[in-house]
Amino acid sequence: MSRKVRPLEAIEAFLAVAEAGGVRAGAATLSLSPSATSRRIAALEAFLDIDLFNRSNGGLQLTAAGMTYRNAAEAAIEALGRVQTMGTPKRDATLTVAASHSLALRWLIPRSGDFALTTGVHLDVRPTRDPNILRSGEAQLAIWASFQDPDLLSENVLEVLGCPVSAPSLIEEQGGELGEADIARLPLLAPRLPENLWPRWLALAGLDHEEIDVRLFDTNVLAYEAAAAGLGVALAIPFMCEEHLARGSLVPCGQSRLIGEHYRLYRRRSRAGPSAPETHFIHWARREARKAGDRFAAIG
Repeated sequence: MSRKVRPLEAIEAFLAVAEAGGVRAGAATLSLSPSATSRRIAALEAFLDIDLFNRSNGGLQLTAAGMTYRNAAEAAIEALGRVQTMGTPKRDATLTVAASHSLALRWLIPRSGDFALTTGVHLDVRPTRDPNILRSGEAQLAIWASFQDPDLLSENVLEVLGCPVSAPSLIEEQGGELGEADIARLPLLAPRLPENLWPRWLALAGLDHEEIDVRLFDTNVLAYEAAAAGLGVALAIPFMCEEHLARGSLVPCGQSRLIGEHYRLYRRRSRAGPSAPETHFIHWARREARKAGDRFAAIG
């Protein structure tokens, strides 16, 4: 690798671009120019002697080798984070992360113990969407969907995969089978944010979404509870719905689709780059979300 490009910097650039889906967007999360980011990735590809991305006018997509390398790189950075943490005197270091109520309750808090075991860093989860928690420095990071604030840096961290789920009793009421065309005629349950989840999913399925009965709830958790009670069909996000799926109180009744929504990670623009624990958390969160998606696909 070129002496001008440090290996960890090249890997960081690769991971940022892989998550953002483009050089410009990835460079912005690193506070780098697109040209500098491209040079780092080119140096990494030359060093590895593989193509990490397929490049086209439509943007960048990971090659099969790129996907394998991304997983290995994230695991390596997590291991490095553990070593760095062990070498510091602050064994009880705390990372404060704000998140939406559903994400905090159903995903982050249940996994906070695992994060502490693997990193030595205690995860303090704050269920709020108030950006002042970042501006004040009370939290170092936040994960929110459908949120914009020009004063904050952000990057994609969790991609939303939506799959219709319902209570087994609702399927029985529909004659024991529920096709995708049938779903559009039933009450559709969704959180207020992110917006328009059901119209996006129905459009991708090639179904009419002009006259649908969408019933909105304040959180994903409430929408899932309503679906489990047989009140309609919810559009499940894998890492939010694992408990219901494991119990069988909700079952998939349609195809999983990427609906163009992301949970994004936010931090203050005025700060320097993310600290080692913060970088560690970012890669850990991405990997945990992919694991949940894989388990969800296996169930569906």
